Amino acid sequence: MIHLPDEIILQIVAYLEPEEVVNLQHVCRHLLNLARDNSIWKQLCFDHSAAERRRRRLQSPPDIDPHLAELIRAANNVSGAFPSHAYALNALDPDLASHQTAEKRRAALLANWDPTYVGEKVNFYEEFIQRHAPYSIRWFEKAKHGHEDDNLHREATGAGILYSDEGIAERLIAPLEDGSISIWDASASSEHEGKIIARTGIGLLANKGSDLDYDTRLRQSQTIMTETGAVECVSVDSRQKKAFFAVQNMLNEVDLQTLQVVSKTPYPFPITALSESRHPTPLTVGTNWTLHLHDTRKPAVAQAEVKCELIGGPTTDASSRLDRSDFGGHLSLTQPGPLSILHLPSTREWDGNGDIWVGGRFTSFLNFDRRFFPRLRGTVHSGARVSCLTALPYPFIPHELHQQRPSTSAASRLYEAKKLPGYTLIAAGEYKGKGSLELYGLSSEPARSIDSSDSRTTRNNAACYQNRQTASSSKLLSVAPHGTRLVFADGDGNLKWVERDASTPVRHFNINDPDLQKSTSHSTSTHPSSSSSSSPPTATAAATSTVFETPLSTGDIVQKILPSISPSLLSNTSSSAQQQQHAVVPLNQNNILVWTGDGRLGVVGFGRDDVFLDAVERLDGVAEDVGEEEERVREREREYGAEMRRALERQAREARWLRGYGL
Repeated sequence: MIHLPDEIILQIVAYLEPEEVVNLQHVCRHLLNLARDNSIWKQLCFDHSAAERRRRRLQSPPDIDPHLAELIRAANNVSGAFPSHAYALNALDPDLASHQTAEKRRAALLANWDPTYVGEKVNFYEEFIQRHAPYSIRWFEKAKHGHEDDNLHREATGAGILYSDEGIAERLIAPLEDGSISIWDASASSEHEGKIIARTGIGLLANKGSDLDYDTRLRQSQTIMTETGAVECVSVDSRQKKAFFAVQNMLNEVDLQTLQVVSKTPYPFPITALSESRHPTPLTVGTNWTLHLHDTRKPAVAQAEVKCELIGGPTTDASSRLDRSDFGGHLSLTQPGPLSILHLPSTREWDGNGDIWVGGRFTSFLNFDRRFFPRLRGTVHSGARVSCLTALPYPFIPHELHQQRPSTSAASRLYEAKKLPGYTLIAAGEYKGKGSLELYGLSSEPARSIDSSDSRTTRNNAACYQNRQTASSSKLLSVAPHGTRLVFADGDGNLKWVERDASTPVRHFNINDPDLQKSTSHSTSTHPSSSSSSSPPTATAAATSTVFETPLSTGDIVQKILPSISPSLLSNTSSSAQQQQHAVVPLNQNNILVWTGDGRLGVVGFGRDDVFLDAVERLDGVAEDVGEEEERVREREREYGAEMRRALERQAREARWLRGYGL
């Protein structure tokens, strides 16, 4: 077989099941390359997709009358559905005509399902793994302070990712409830993934220095760090290696190379949201009642605090807390609560909208042009209260194009729609107590775009789609693109993946699932990112666990989803040379990192990952040996301390007894 032409081998491989194709990769390097053929895995992704399984199930239900089933199959194979001259030429050969009809129908179904856009490069082998292989959650090392016996865990109050020059997650940055900053190794190719590599002292962000004793500094820091509870409170600038942390009404700029606070900028109200930080674009800061642009190149000016007594009681006008002379630098909001701020590239093709989108507890999106800030450019009414905003660097596809009858003309219309330049605005939130996942088109094509300055366009059904029926029974907390899918988290602890149409399900699991608490010490497979082997993907989702520290507690939720691939890497606004440089992402690198409501950090991966497990087991083995010796020393210390305490108590009792006799 090895001497056959590659085209013949690929035809044979196409008849194999996914497990057999994976096993074929172990034969030799030549078959490894052929078994990784993108077209084969694209066909497998399509065959095992929810839409195709549903279509096959509806096409031949098990309980249907045989005569009716035959009639349905005949209707599906009507040659008129795919007009072509081939039918007239092969009219005398019904078998050949039926075969060509089936091939054309399958090609139309595949084109209708295809989640990729024109020019987008997708590794469908990795796509199949992420869609069907066993998933895993690896919890990062806990940040602890104090004696080991205390087992004190400092919860993370936010999270951000420092990306490498290649656009892949390298470090995970998080502020802790004690006012310190902790940095974890987040590189999937590192054997120290999940380990803490740097840590500051407590009270750094809370501005509680060493002039206070330890207990006071810790207590006051915890009160300050947990008072507001903003989700988007961390923004990392991967270019300048800086991070911004929002603590109450103070914005802290920290140099990640020295872990020192560079500047502190006060704001009139508690900060509730930070935008993406990407030098030299100014950072957008949202407070309870205002929006500001923070230029990192401008030195922070310390504002003198003026204390006065207001005769007649406090004012009800929240804007009175602002300096009236600073009106040009901020926008006052009529409703409180911006929760998510999205920056779109200013280099994209003009679509009639600005660069900044703001969503929150109010029921409309606010749109701004950075050049004319703080003037509001326009609004888009949603009706939902938004928790998270993100975007796809590809045009919005109307929902009816996905639901149309598969045919050659329908596939052509879908292809033309994907060729148009544009962006898709994605919003996750809550509508009347249920989860809401919404898509909005930002395109230069008026028929498929919304214009925030024109309220009439928000009624354009061809430019938006709102999934408020099947998304979730509880509020959606976070959403992010993941491969050719969207992943979002809800208030019940679920992580759900859907197609880019925001409605077709792909897979889901709950982070409180008891199956995730199983031990993985018995796993025996190779690392998925190796060049000669991979995790064997299966068509049915199986739950495995690679718990790093402790099993999940019940009732936990995912507050924030952080993609391990930089959003700028997916942008189609970069040059072709940059796209070619960053087009290939190593296998098993496109994971998602999560920050939970219990203040824990972890990474969700797919397939078996023994390199990580081996490294953890090796490090844990060394730590266990050292820990056993330390435990024996501590046990002797505790025994000695208990014996001395009993001796002193006996001596005290004897002294009190003797004092009773006047001695």
